[in-house]
Amino acid sequence: MFRNHLKKIYHLALKVLHWFTPFYYSVFPLDRWRSHRKIEIGCGSIRRKGWLTLDYRPGPDVIWDLTRPLPFKDNSFEEIYSSHVLEHFTYPQLIFLFKELHRILMPSGKMSICVPDASIYIRAYNERNSKDLLRHKPAIASDRPMDFLNYIFYMGGEHKFMFDHDNLEFHLISAGFKNYRIREFDIELDGKDREYESLYAECSK
Repeated sequence: MFRNHLKKIYHLALKVLHWFTPFYYSVFPLDRWRSHRKIEIGCGSIRRKGWLTLDYRPGPDVIWDLTRPLPFKDNSFEEIYSSHVLEHFTYPQLIFLFKELHRILMPSGKMSICVPDASIYIRAYNERNSKDLLRHKPAIASDRPMDFLNYIFYMGGEHKFMFDHDNLEFHLISAGFKNYRIREFDIELDGKDREYESLYAECSK
């Protein structure tokens, strides 16, 4: 109960912070980071060397709510990266975000994506075997097969939209991206701790 109260207070503080940030960046324009040609969205508190980092929470270069228009000019970045971020948005929010990411990506620029692969959990449901997939304890409801799906599709209320390669490609192409391709795990970009459940893709503008 106490933990839930702290979580509510934390999210209220974030809402207040995000009410203020657009005013802050209007006074201190983000053009001062124009030297960066790469941006990571949803980076958490970790800053990646050589990249402009952006997250909802304090810690990165830019604190921003990704449901709002991004505070960058058109064609600002040659590369965009996101890891385990896109699944946290509802469908309308996701389509809006895809269009914003397409807008700020330079022509012929690359976007690299890592998201949970829902098809892995569907196979686990069909085979009645979670195969050590349920690792985030707060999201585990039980060891029953249907709860393998509840785990990944809801993640304790955090996940809102899930992917396999087919629908990820469809929604990216619909937002204007092209040249969708499946990529391999990249040790320079991707977290090793999530390789077991992730799909990796690239597309361009």
